[in-house]
Amino acid sequence: MADPAREPLTVEEAKARLREVAAEATPATWVREHPWESVAVAFAAGVLAGMEPEDRRPIATALAEFLSQELAAARRFSHEP
Repeated sequence: MADPAREPLTVEEAKARLREVAAEATPATWVREHPWESVAVAFAAGVLAGMEPEDRRPIATALAEFLSQELAAARRFSHEP
């Protein structure tokens, strides 16, 4: 069954909603929700720290992309009705 149509938010309501979501979109929130992935990321960061600088860049870039996608997905899924 389809959800009833929602009324659009006012500018002030939209700003308040954005502030609320932004306050919750932190790395600490992701770590609490994904403890094993956090361990894997910490391990990968340790391996990166021990690598030669020229070898480090592609792996660090891939890790940064993964983390940004995971943080965005965590916020998107936790606030769906």
